[in-house]
Amino acid sequence: MFLVHNSPEQAPLLAAAIVSACRTPDGWPAPAQPQVLQVLFDRLLGFHADFEQLAPAEPAEAAALLPDPEQRRELIELMATMEMMCRPIPPALQASVDGWARALGVEDRTLTLARDLACDARQRATADFYRLNWIGDADPQQDESFRQSLERHGAPAYALTFEENPQERARWARLADCPEASLGRALSQFYQQRGFKLPGEIGGANAALAQHDWVHVIADYDTTAIGELEVTAFIASASRSPGAVLGFVGAVSLYETGLLESVVTHSYSATLSAPGGAERVAAAILNGKRCRIDPLVGIDYFTIADEPLDAVRRRFGLAP
Repeated sequence: MFLVHNSPEQAPLLAAAIVSACRTPDGWPAPAQPQVLQVLFDRLLGFHADFEQLAPAEPAEAAALLPDPEQRRELIELMATMEMMCRPIPPALQASVDGWARALGVEDRTLTLARDLACDARQRATADFYRLNWIGDADPQQDESFRQSLERHGAPAYALTFEENPQERARWARLADCPEASLGRALSQFYQQRGFKLPGEIGGANAALAQHDWVHVIADYDTTAIGELEVTAFIASASRSPGAVLGFVGAVSLYETGLLESVVTHSYSATLSAPGGAERVAAAILNGKRCRIDPLVGIDYFTIADEPLDAVRRRFGLAP
């Protein structure tokens, strides 16, 4: 996740690189971009700057001071996030970010999504978003039945249940029998309070998407638009799963500009740039950075469903 693996000493260069890639001679394409950047750099790196006045940097400077490929990739992901704050994405901004990616030798799945959306290829963008993030090709639960469902129903099959699975539904329904104040009982109540169908029920989330509902409960993020930005920012910061950052970048395109169409919920607008939005996302990134357990990789939440929720939060490194 961007700005997580950087040092405060690198902050001036990173900020200048973002300015060079995303600010035009006429100013920022989206007025909220510099405001969001100011909050992120302030909260995550303790760097205070006026992004309206900050001088730009050249790719060669960034290449020299960012030898780590991971840091270079995260810089490009932040640039792609700035693209997601524009509707439409200006061709000049697309070309500029692409140029920076080439100069730093970065190929990243966030750029695939950005290119789709820049070309207004929304159907392809939707398919690429779900295929390339953590509920897509990286999901170990995919099997032949899923692939058949994908052929029949397209990209929505990555996130939703289209064919009833009584065994899967029963597995999630049993969470209601977990002890009071346990993780499992909390997740069951999470579904009941929102009127959500269970995985395995037609119209409910599938098991891959539902994996992040455990994170909603453990990290205490709502299912509102800002809550979805928070939980995806937390996951992107805490997980090494391929596509975790794309999950957040895609969420920005869903809930900030509506560039991307969700198969699960309606798009919102101006969520990241709303008062307090960037601050809450920055707090979620820091929360994910403190998390001691990868929330997506190598964990079976059903095996800890009976444990007290507060104890699970402490083990993750989060406040009860």
